Amino acid sequence: MATEQLAEDLIALWRLLRNLSHPVRRAEITPEQYWLLRLLNRNEPLSISELANQLDIAISSATISCKRLEKAGLLTRERQSNDERVVRVALTAAGLAQIDAWRQRKREALTGMLNVLDAQEQQTLQSLIERVLEDADSRAVEGIRNHDSHH
Repeated sequence: MATEQLAEDLIALWRLLRNLSHPVRRAEITPEQYWLLRLLNRNEPLSISELANQLDIAISSATISCKRLEKAGLLTRERQSNDERVVRVALTAAGLAQIDAWRQRKREALTGMLNVLDAQEQQTLQSLIERVLEDADSRAVEGIRNHDSHH
């Protein structure tokens, strides 16, 4: 029962943090544009069709989002010289800076929430979270090993 309540409280904390800091929640950007930028941040450059495929959206939707983000200065679109049909998309310095700014805002919102705890309480919470994360990591690694050994 206590574990269920803790899980509910952590979910509530996560929702609160997301509502305070998430650019989509703050109506700064559409969900599609947000995921497009996040995807480019992890694997750029990509073609419009690769973006559409990975986001599971129509190529026309990806094209419209990319044009808007290009107009905002967050990404560049370039036709490939060897194949004019292929448009490669990459983040600009401003696009990278925007993603960093969103991350920083999330950190600041969370830091603000944690200020209710004194230094000792923060240290205790950190060591507890580290234990949970280490266990989750080892389970994930074990899951990968088990998955791979069955192939």
